[in-house]
Amino acid sequence: MALLTIFACVYVMFFAQRTYEATMTYALLSPKTPTEAEMRAQPELAAINGDNPYLRSGDRALLAQVLITKLGAQETAEQMKSQGLGAEYTVGQSLSSGSGMLLELSASGETPAQAVDTAKELGRRLKTTLHEVQVINGADDSYLYSALVIDGPGQASEIFSSRLRTLIIVAVAGALLVFVSVSVARSVEVARTRRPVVEKPAKHVDRDQVRNAELPGSRPGRGEDSVRQAGSVESVEQASVEDDQDLVTVPDRESRPRRS
Repeated sequence: MALLTIFACVYVMFFAQRTYEATMTYALLSPKTPTEAEMRAQPELAAINGDNPYLRSGDRALLAQVLITKLGAQETAEQMKSQGLGAEYTVGQSLSSGSGMLLELSASGETPAQAVDTAKELGRRLKTTLHEVQVINGADDSYLYSALVIDGPGQASEIFSSRLRTLIIVAVAGALLVFVSVSVARSVEVARTRRPVVEKPAKHVDRDQVRNAELPGSRPGRGEDSVRQAGSVESVEQASVEDDQDLVTVPDRESRPRRS
């Protein structure tokens, strides 16, 4: 398991698939609405529909928040994925813009070309969505905000943090597997040491034991030594009986009755 973990880390570090990122920055430009003097000079300007709801809002970052919400929807990600583009991207306000009129798009891909194409498609959807949310009341184009490219997409760069994150995950998973395998091996070893040892009988039988077992008067399963021991025990018992017969019993003095 330790060797497999090392091989996996080396593969992730040097041979695994890379992730590339391309970024673009857009600026939201306010429309140039006609002044009252221009309307008096040109009465036809007053007939133009200028009902853009975002022009009436005092928060200039409201339109940027709407675009971030629309582009970050799951439906948009699925549509881009169906086109063969990357499904991982982010849309947010630029940190250098305090008013929220700068939007930064960041798109990821498995190849540099895919990352650049994803960023471009995301910028095109940004302009389309920007137009759709403003003409909800039929406002004329002269009263609409516009998006201007400030930077990007340029050449995509590799995301080293993604490779490092994958390497850390593989290393941690490998360490856990090594720990589990060592624990299992120790448990198996302890179980083997606690298992009782059962002695199996020998498969071969001595020929003398078989011959002695067939003799009359001998017990089955015993050899020549057991027969000899049985004969010696019988002779000892007979000798002890004869010795008992030759002995004369002498009454004990203490057991005699005393004379009065």
